[in-house]
Amino acid sequence: MACQRLLALVRIVHLLPPRPTFSEANLPALDGRVFIVTGGNAGVGFELVKMLYARGGCTIYITSRSPAGISAAIEGIKATTKTNQAPPAQLKSLVVDFGDLTTISNAASEFLAQEMRLDILWNNTDIAQAPPCSTKVQGYEAHIGTNCLGPHLFTQLLLPLLLKTAKTAPSSSVRIIYTSSGIVDMTGPPGGAGNWFLASELDRRTRQDGLVCVVQNPGNVKTKFWDPMGAYTELWAGLSEDLTTNDGGKFGGIFASLKAKEVGGICGAAEFWDWCEEQTKPFAS
Repeated sequence: MACQRLLALVRIVHLLPPRPTFSEANLPALDGRVFIVTGGNAGVGFELVKMLYARGGCTIYITSRSPAGISAAIEGIKATTKTNQAPPAQLKSLVVDFGDLTTISNAASEFLAQEMRLDILWNNTDIAQAPPCSTKVQGYEAHIGTNCLGPHLFTQLLLPLLLKTAKTAPSSSVRIIYTSSGIVDMTGPPGGAGNWFLASELDRRTRQDGLVCVVQNPGNVKTKFWDPMGAYTELWAGLSEDLTTNDGGKFGGIFASLKAKEVGGICGAAEFWDWCEEQTKPFAS
């Protein structure tokens, strides 16, 4: 009964999100930090990149399957976003198609060849309501392929650098942010539920190493006008100092499938993680 009330409250918040309490005005200094925003060339991801760029001092990688889309986004951000910060932020391109596992290793290698640290990976790329029976390049169901398998492989290839960064970075500042949505949380498309599984399991495996792994929900944002509102959720998840390693998997307690068997769960997250590992292993090098 309590779980039903909580889910009902979640639905209301999705439809009528409150005014954000964490915004550009609350950002800490970002000097020297390195970020990746997948799908940062459009929508909520684009608005997030604009906020980071305006703060200055950092390097931001925008991923997309379209080089032209990334170039247009970078040009648009530089033309419309005011920044008085010195040094200015750097915007860089990283071409990858999360629906095609053969593109992911090359993209990760390209990033690793350029950077010695990675502070935050926003796994922002997400599709919803794909037509029934839609599949991606390797034949996986569209939501599972794009929202889970692709980001999982990308994250695993970058994980050693994230863990290395966490050893010397301020406590709880190195993070992996997964994306859910109102559609996912209220109707449960498979790819979105998978993100809950992956974040929960990665938190279980890396919390002791200082990595923060959480799922964020930008809310119901259907138009460009509302995209900045969704970006504030991503901004908070990535950069709020109120979030710590103790919050990783924080909401997992209401879903038995996220919990390990030894604490009363059914181990669904661990089993899904293992399946993703098996499916992506041939594409890891």
